[in-house]
Amino acid sequence: MIKKNFGENHEINRDIRTYSNPTFVDIISGGFPCQDISVAGKGVGIVGERSGLWTEMYRVIREVRPKYIIIENSPMLLIRGFERVLCDLSEIGYDAEWQCLSGTDFGIQQGRERLYCIAYSCEVNGKRSIQESIFREPYLSGQYTRVYPGWRTRQSIPSPRFAGKSNELPDRVDRTECIGNAVQPIIAHYLFECIKIFDKQLE
Repeated sequence: MIKKNFGENHEINRDIRTYSNPTFVDIISGGFPCQDISVAGKGVGIVGERSGLWTEMYRVIREVRPKYIIIENSPMLLIRGFERVLCDLSEIGYDAEWQCLSGTDFGIQQGRERLYCIAYSCEVNGKRSIQESIFREPYLSGQYTRVYPGWRTRQSIPSPRFAGKSNELPDRVDRTECIGNAVQPIIAHYLFECIKIFDKQLE
């Protein structure tokens, strides 16, 4: 997907444990494994074999020192290791804010709630002209009023709508099935828009 959308001149490393000498980027975004954290797992927490890969993500963050960090995980992280994440980030000079969101907050048919954390350097925080949350209510911008109609109150998952058919299947069902429980693009877009608005306060 990266090669398809951005060409061949992008580095791809399939194992963060072997990733070394990372180059600077403005944003590091990642969701370290949640199997040891979520209610579906054994509840070992962030010290588990899989979820313990946070230490590798933290290593990369520490080496790169990006302007912003986006972290995604199960809401159970709040009681199974989030203090470790916050302490690690604080030790290298980052402040953090977090929010739990699901697809239903954005009017789409995915009720899976996830924890989203955005961190930024203390230096960046000190330059802000307005002290308010980095997370923004999407309807502050006209374009979001239409895109995120369910923001103010969480909506129940609506019944499927037959907007069209392809091979006797409801329109876009194949797309929704492919996305499954992954982070919905609309939420990723929202997070990056929050950062863009926040970053403008530094100008």
